[in-house]
Amino acid sequence: MPENITKVWNTYGYVRLSREDGDKEESNSVRGQKELIRDYLHRSPDLRECGMKVDDGYTGSNFERPSFQEMIADIKAGKINCIVVKDLSRFGRDHLEVGEYIEKIFPFLGVRFIAINDHYDSLHRNPESDELIVPFKNLMNEAYCRDISIKTRSHLDIKRRHGDFIGAFPVYGYKKDPEDHNRLLIDEEAAGVVRDIFRWKMDGVSAQDIADRLNATGIPTPMDYKTSQGMRYQTKFRKKADSGWCAKTVLRILKNPVYIGTLEQGRVTTPTYRVKRQVNRPRSEWAVVENNHEAIIDRMDFQIMQQVLALDTRTSVGGTSVEYFSGLLFCGECGASMVRKTVSSGNKKYVYYVCSAHKQDKTCCSSHRFRDTALNEVVLDSLKQHIRSVIDLSELLEMTDTALLRQASMQRLQKRLDRKRQEIDRAQTLLQSLYENLADGIIDREDYKDLKAKYTRRRKEAEEQAEGIREEMSQELAGSSENRAWMDQFRKHENISELDRSVVVMLIERIMLYQEHRLEIVFRWQNEFQWLSDLLARQARSEQEVG
Repeated sequence: MPENITKVWNTYGYVRLSREDGDKEESNSVRGQKELIRDYLHRSPDLRECGMKVDDGYTGSNFERPSFQEMIADIKAGKINCIVVKDLSRFGRDHLEVGEYIEKIFPFLGVRFIAINDHYDSLHRNPESDELIVPFKNLMNEAYCRDISIKTRSHLDIKRRHGDFIGAFPVYGYKKDPEDHNRLLIDEEAAGVVRDIFRWKMDGVSAQDIADRLNATGIPTPMDYKTSQGMRYQTKFRKKADSGWCAKTVLRILKNPVYIGTLEQGRVTTPTYRVKRQVNRPRSEWAVVENNHEAIIDRMDFQIMQQVLALDTRTSVGGTSVEYFSGLLFCGECGASMVRKTVSSGNKKYVYYVCSAHKQDKTCCSSHRFRDTALNEVVLDSLKQHIRSVIDLSELLEMTDTALLRQASMQRLQKRLDRKRQEIDRAQTLLQSLYENLADGIIDREDYKDLKAKYTRRRKEAEEQAEGIREEMSQELAGSSENRAWMDQFRKHENISELDRSVVVMLIERIMLYQEHRLEIVFRWQNEFQWLSDLLARQARSEQEVG
């Protein structure tokens, strides 16, 4: 090409902005970058503007940005052969990849690269200075990105620990406080649906039948509801555009502790600021704040719901609701579950509960059975009596010296805590001895891994249980009545006249059926009831002896 003919370069301006990288200066705004680039192009007759590519909201630590990839595709297609950016940090903050593009990829593709504020132009580069200064600036940009990432993570973690909600979208049933977006308020419209879901499930309706009921009544799914509120919400759980409620969505709501005021955040993270792949964090590293916001569901109801979800809740043939005692009936002789069996006699059908082990193998257990109507009557009568006993106990406690009760309760809790501490110490001792056993050849590496995982899990469970006991002790010292709130669950059903699924699962833990039509009912909070009863009995005897 003759020297007096100037080559004209087909040029894209490239603009990038990311709050994640700490881009707060007005000069770094999309508008500011565009104005700077266009002014430079206007003063450079050899550069012909062919477009402006913008990645707004994309970090510079990786190059998987939509507009950047489009620009690279246009380079390969021969549409442009020059890129102009405000500075090297706008192009990227990963010094290895930035260097790869500037030193290898762009020269190979014949692309001219210009960073205005860094006074870098690959067409007029100074090998002696550029080979030192450009990599150094790229390293500084990456260090800045890494520093911002560390500070951002630390800041967000502090906010999580303080109970500030930092998610982009609130959980279904809540909305962000207009005056404080880090605070959750109840969204009454969606909260009503959440309450219905819990109530239906407690009544014995299956998760799928709840989903069908919501779809039939036209209740929008959590995603559709948020979209209707003007939120640009997307979820990985949605598979198609017209998807509705499903059993999994219902179960996610039933298991989410956010509805009792507990905020759990930080479940997932990214390994580094470079790697954006999300990984699950161990529960011990979550930020969990209890009583953080107003609850939609009562805490005790939620705890019972988690136990209900773990039960065998199969519906009867042709039915849509779970039977009263589903998941609660067990054989008192062998421990197997008791199952329904229908027997025809003449024109009538009778339902019995029989041992599932004996039903499958006649050599197992025995053929004892219990008529369903008889079981209903016995359980109802027993429940009435126990409710009366709990109410009587509650009234006695109100007349008892609270200081003595609190002292006895603290002693009981301390014994439980001491046992948990012994479990933790035992698990820790076993963990410490594992490596010695491996080194001495007593166990192989595979056994070492399995045992280490087992003892670690055991220690973690004991630590969590110990923390729960400490919380109970704090409530007891503070004079909280929460430790005996279970009595209110029985008091609510003082005038019960018939059984239903919600009452059964709320107040009964299990029912054991024995031969000769004997049964044993284990009520919920049975240990607490027995301990308080024994405590009052001992106190009464002591007063009589003193008298």
